[in-house]
Amino acid sequence: MLQTLVSVADPGTAPPKNLLPESEQIHRLCREARSVAEISAELKIPVGVTQVLISDLADQELIYIHPTITGHSPSENQVLERALRGLERLFQ
Repeated sequence: MLQTLVSVADPGTAPPKNLLPESEQIHRLCREARSVAEISAELKIPVGVTQVLISDLADQELIYIHPTITGHSPSENQVLERALRGLERLFQ
């Protein structure tokens, strides 16, 4: 899901040297929790590619994919609020 939050498993560690450049960028971006959509937009790569890279990093236990709060799909207002916060972050 686009609004799923992702963060590094251990913010104090540097990304491993053997990562793809895009994976290394994701690791650095996710020192603060970010949504999949934010990561994709920041790196200017397709969402599908972003999701695969995030999945690979999670499999290596380098990043943590946060569960949704309710376990259900977020309401339209929640999605819009998250999008607004992401846009605000981009333009600060």
